[in-house]
Amino acid sequence: MNERIPAIPREPAERRRRSKLLWIVVALFVILLVVLFFRSSLSRVTSIEVTGNYYVSQAEIAQALNVQIGDSFFAPGSKTLERRVGQLPAVNAVQAKKRFPGKLTIVVKEYQPVAVELGADGKLGLVLESGLVLPSKEGTALPNKPVLAGWSADDPQRLELCRVLAKIQDAQLGDLSQISPDPSKAYPDRIKLYTRSRFEVITTVGKLADKIDILNELVENREPGQVVMLDSDTYRPYSAQTASSSG
Repeated sequence: MNERIPAIPREPAERRRRSKLLWIVVALFVILLVVLFFRSSLSRVTSIEVTGNYYVSQAEIAQALNVQIGDSFFAPGSKTLERRVGQLPAVNAVQAKKRFPGKLTIVVKEYQPVAVELGADGKLGLVLESGLVLPSKEGTALPNKPVLAGWSADDPQRLELCRVLAKIQDAQLGDLSQISPDPSKAYPDRIKLYTRSRFEVITTVGKLADKIDILNELVENREPGQVVMLDSDTYRPYSAQTASSSG
């Protein structure tokens, strides 16, 4: 005996039309809210704050950002803003922070000063760890940093020296007065250092960070003289040289 399967009742056409109309109304309402939001001040930049900059001016950063009060808060994105400011030569790193509603904060980390250098105009400029030379600010004293003398701007050892100096604490560099290139066939990165305590030191860019503590200890406990710090270290006081020449 065959059993008949009862037909599934269909949703009345009127109910389906009402449901479809409701979804259309909701979608239109959402679209209207989105349009109103993006046309309101809530979607606009209301304040721009820049922190951490000293060598790079606010005007330079503002120009790089290319964002003004009243511009869209959501575009361009944070990564784009970071890339724009990060292209400034003195900027090491940057973070763009957006805080709703409308607040944009740019946190800048600049390359640190590691030395000073005499420019072609006869004025001392500040050398950053990136090798960039900045003119000294008028009325601002230069920091107590060693002077780079005799270097060409495109010398790769100069850039490497700047990077090495950035890794050494200021207290360890306090006695250094001048650093000059002194390359040889055996040591292409050889340098000559002069200290404020009247020592003359031969070492290399690559060995400087490892030798600086030894040099500071020697300077504190010995009379002025010549020091060689390469694969082995030697020290000869000026007084011994004078005695041998007079004898």
